[in-house]
Amino acid sequence: MKAKSKNIDLTTGNIMSQMLKFFWPMLLGSLFQQLYTTVDAIIVGQFAGKAGLASIDAVSSMLRLAVNMFVGIGTGATVIISQYFGAKKEKELGKAIHTSAAFALIAGAAISIIGVCVARPALGLLGVPADIYGQSLGYVRVYFAGLIVLLCYNISAGISRAVGDSQTPFRALVVSGILNMILDYVFVAIFGWGAPGAGFATVISQAVSVVIVTASLMKNQDECRLELKKIKLDMPIFKEIMRIGFLMGIQSSLYPIANVIIQKSVNALGTDSIAAWALGLKLDTLIWLTYNTMNQTISTFVAQNYGAKQIKRAREGTRICLITTSAIILAFGAVLFFFCEPLGRLFLTAEDAYIAEMTAVLMHIQAFTYVTYAPTSVLSGAIRGAGESFMPMIMTLVGMCAVRIAWAFFVVPMNYTLPTIIWGYPVSWALTSVAFLLYYIPFSKRKFSE
Repeated sequence: MKAKSKNIDLTTGNIMSQMLKFFWPMLLGSLFQQLYTTVDAIIVGQFAGKAGLASIDAVSSMLRLAVNMFVGIGTGATVIISQYFGAKKEKELGKAIHTSAAFALIAGAAISIIGVCVARPALGLLGVPADIYGQSLGYVRVYFAGLIVLLCYNISAGISRAVGDSQTPFRALVVSGILNMILDYVFVAIFGWGAPGAGFATVISQAVSVVIVTASLMKNQDECRLELKKIKLDMPIFKEIMRIGFLMGIQSSLYPIANVIIQKSVNALGTDSIAAWALGLKLDTLIWLTYNTMNQTISTFVAQNYGAKQIKRAREGTRICLITTSAIILAFGAVLFFFCEPLGRLFLTAEDAYIAEMTAVLMHIQAFTYVTYAPTSVLSGAIRGAGESFMPMIMTLVGMCAVRIAWAFFVVPMNYTLPTIIWGYPVSWALTSVAFLLYYIPFSKRKFSE
């Protein structure tokens, strides 16, 4: 199989060079995507006030819960496609690509319909305050209605990245990001639609990115090409995707399940606390974008090399990725520690500036503890790339979710404040990373055995 130049074969060449060549377009694309999400927050905060900002964050965990199961299955598809690409199995590669596309269409339509129908009762379960309920409900309905677009983008971008092309999704995000910022201003600042206006802007711009990435896949001249007439579920391939992806979907869903419980604790403290919490999530965005990108990078790297039986290279790439990720996160954490308050004021009006002070307290707790999550992020990606998803799910269930839920029910009531709530995160990161380190050492010797 002769891959086009935009596809990167991660089974050859200098490890660090190849990984960074794959990593940077993904990170820049994620940054640009987050940039227009940040612009969402700035425009909503400036023109709809703290109520508009809080109305989005009060339901963010619930929205991630709805999406993550299907995105996790899409991640399983990416692993399978990467392994076939590395092993040069052209026939299976083509089937996997078209099966993934069929899944995106079917699952996307289903979750969009269900999401719109359950929006109102879901907000009731979250205990969203009355002063922001209207905007939250409108935002949730718009977001759910457009979920089919989001899932189609995630699958098409995942296919591109699985075969080493991280540049096309980056270009798509640049175009859609610029469009989103323009639509944000029109819908929120000019039309006065508040949080629902930001939702409309996101869905429309995301649809543009789907068109760009899908068109690129259809132009390929090899087995990586996407053909509309071939889009269908190949059951043997689909079962293989589900073997990895279903458990990955459960694992991905565990985070927002725990976070929904924590968000309910935050919501009970009122709109100011919700806004401060939301601002903190905006400020540490770069931390999680780096982790997510490194996780995708090492997963694709290991999958391609595992498929090509380049076992020593897969292990060395994992070691390099862990060291690099830790260094980057420490640097970003230092920036947040010293500059979180002035950065936070960018999102707020003058009369709401005190919210930045509340957020600074939370950031000072987390700034130098973010690095404790590095082993979880990198090693889970490496283990998944080798085709194992059960134990990462179990370790995530216990370390990240059970610990946070227990923290919310037993520790928070003893001192019901935002700092007490936030400490549940670094505690869960550290415990889960210890578990992954203890598991990965024997796993790598067994799975990557010569």
